[in-house]
Amino acid sequence: MKTNTITIVGMRRTGISIALALQEGPSEFSLIGHDSDANLLHLAIVTEAVDRVEADLIKACTPADIVVLAMPALELEATLRLIGDRLQSHTLIIDLTALKGPGIRLAQEHLKEGHYIGARPIFAAGTFTSLETDLDSARADLFQNSVFCVMPSPHAEPKAVETAVRFGQLLGSKPYFLDPYEYDQLAFGSETMPGVAAAALFSAITKSPGWRDILRIADIPFAVGTQPLDIDTEDLAYLLLSDRESAIRSLDSYLLQLNEIRRYLKEGEPELITAYLMELNISRQKWLSERSVNDWDETSNDNFEMPSLSQHFLGGLASKRGEG
Repeated sequence: MKTNTITIVGMRRTGISIALALQEGPSEFSLIGHDSDANLLHLAIVTEAVDRVEADLIKACTPADIVVLAMPALELEATLRLIGDRLQSHTLIIDLTALKGPGIRLAQEHLKEGHYIGARPIFAAGTFTSLETDLDSARADLFQNSVFCVMPSPHAEPKAVETAVRFGQLLGSKPYFLDPYEYDQLAFGSETMPGVAAAALFSAITKSPGWRDILRIADIPFAVGTQPLDIDTEDLAYLLLSDRESAIRSLDSYLLQLNEIRRYLKEGEPELITAYLMELNISRQKWLSERSVNDWDETSNDNFEMPSLSQHFLGGLASKRGEG
């Protein structure tokens, strides 16, 4: 079945960048944009990222062959509940929200039609140096030469998985398969902890003596260190509470490293502090280099080829199960 219509739910940086990437791709689709924020819908149509916008969620998703959920994880359950019995039987939902395990459970509970695949596009390494997080930083190559994590459940239809992989390739990304629950564990430290660390840093500064003067002279390092706070704070709280055991383990590990630095300072060991920071900086530079090349030794499933997404989409699927 040919893919004619793709609906993107969420018109912030990720959603707009996906739309721009699809616009520049070899296939032609009708792109519908939806967001609960009328201002974002207006910007999406003004920038011509989508062909049209639809303020009504159900009307936006009903005609879609693919529905892309690019929104906060906190909104996932309400969204699936609303559209769960309004989709076509062949419709593929590609869920890009931050948590994959809960997504599978919610899809099984609420989807009466269609097929669900959890995925996560990873930003290109070239975007790391920018502090921008708003629509001004949306771009067609935001995911170019990065990885598109695909996290299907064991019950996912193979053609739904193939379509999700092909979708990631249209964004310029390489497919990378992960167990959804393993992904949640791995991503917690890199996606959720920076927001917690930024909150603690900003709180510590604003509660210290002379904090107004500190903020007056604060510069790029402080802006970079606290930038992860510039997100949906309700969603950050939701992510923390969704897996409190992982949150506590990550906090314990973070506190352990802070206490190590504190010990070096208390014992007056400048050489150890210098060596400690230097070693970490070298490791970080190595990571940035590897991310920019994106040629990881562990990646063995990049060469996943299939027919064009627009020509071969979920052909022959009769199942109405919404799990994947």
